Amino acid sequence: MFVLKQLQDNLPDQVETALAEHVRVAEGWATTVRLWMALTSLVAAYWMWDHPSKAKNVYVAFAILWLVTMFVVSAMARKGVSAGLAGKITLFDLTVIHLGLAAFVHHGLFPKIGAGIFLCYFPVLAVAATRYRATLVILSALYAMIGYGLISYWAGTPPWFRLSLLGATAFVFAMGSRKPKDLMVSVAKNALQTAFDLGAKQREFEVIQQVHQLFMPPALVEMPGVFSASKHGAGTESGGDYYQIFETARGPIIVVGDLSITSGKTGKKLEAMSAVAELNQTLSKIVSRHVAEPNLTKILDELNVALCEKRHPFTCVLAQWQADKLHYVNAGHLPMVHLNKPQGATTAGREQLPVTCGAVGESTETKFVESVVPFPARDLLLMYTDGAFAKLTDDRGKGIAEIEAMSERFSGGEVTTLCHRVFDCGQPGYEQIKDDATVVVIRRQPTAS
Repeated sequence: MFVLKQLQDNLPDQVETALAEHVRVAEGWATTVRLWMALTSLVAAYWMWDHPSKAKNVYVAFAILWLVTMFVVSAMARKGVSAGLAGKITLFDLTVIHLGLAAFVHHGLFPKIGAGIFLCYFPVLAVAATRYRATLVILSALYAMIGYGLISYWAGTPPWFRLSLLGATAFVFAMGSRKPKDLMVSVAKNALQTAFDLGAKQREFEVIQQVHQLFMPPALVEMPGVFSASKHGAGTESGGDYYQIFETARGPIIVVGDLSITSGKTGKKLEAMSAVAELNQTLSKIVSRHVAEPNLTKILDELNVALCEKRHPFTCVLAQWQADKLHYVNAGHLPMVHLNKPQGATTAGREQLPVTCGAVGESTETKFVESVVPFPARDLLLMYTDGAFAKLTDDRGKGIAEIEAMSERFSGGEVTTLCHRVFDCGQPGYEQIKDDATVVVIRRQPTAS
């Protein structure tokens, strides 16, 4: 009961962390909008080129201002975009629109010429809504309405109808921007409450599977430089598997691990789920602090301090590619498998990438060691947890040998095929697995020189 209540209480913070990552994605859409408006302004300037007024000059200046804004904001976004910075950027975009309208008023052209710039408010507010911050949408709309109202009074034109349109649009965007967070929290809480009310072990297991997926990437992920396929199965008795991909300035960091929970049998699975959720939140915050210049050992140093306090050992692998090298830290986890298939070969050569140091969370004195190995484009990396061979053997050494043999046997297939065959062959029979099982296969993609 206590663990379910704890999960419910932590869900809003976990959703908030996930939406904060979405702010970075939304900034990419905002860059596209700025480029679109710059190009539209240049087309308008060309259209008005033979007009005796200075309209073409204003449109060209408006386009240049959008382009400068686009490049400056894109440079700032490479270091990470917080919710606070996203708000300032949105207000700056609206200021650009104010300046464009004011320029037409200054030259006596508004509202006959340049009134269409009013429409630029709407895509900016739409981008603000995609950041899922209702407060940002409301503040942006108020700033837009106040600015447009003052400019209209300066020009001597009534603004009421257009202000009403801005208000109605802002209301819809604000309501829409808050719904995803509310729905995510509501769905998760309702699922947990259902398990609590029914008290059925099978239903509890199904709910835990759904919640676990919230902290894992999709089964197929394509990012700059890597393509990954994964398959995960939730255990009925114990869990703690963790898999996540974090995007940084130097490329994605892949994390695969197994969090150990020491407790009695009652509620162990639920407690493990709560601990994994907390681990995801903690690691996300740590990586966000290193997103500009990621360092695997420094990330693990900070995580080690947090997990030592909670006494939660965490065996894991952190991997990141730089050029044709693989940088990784294996903190007490199972060895990875590097598969290299020469041109024309039907199977790949196999190399074991061993453990480099002790587990995270065992001791504050642990020193994490990074290893660097050659890793050409199109090579494959296989990562897994001990649940992947738990049905085959209880012996760690034999389990590692089984997984490596299967990886070589199925290496002729595509990334997804290899991942699923290794996972499925490690789970014979129809009984549900008792411990979490995760298999991840990553292909190093060729990059433009």
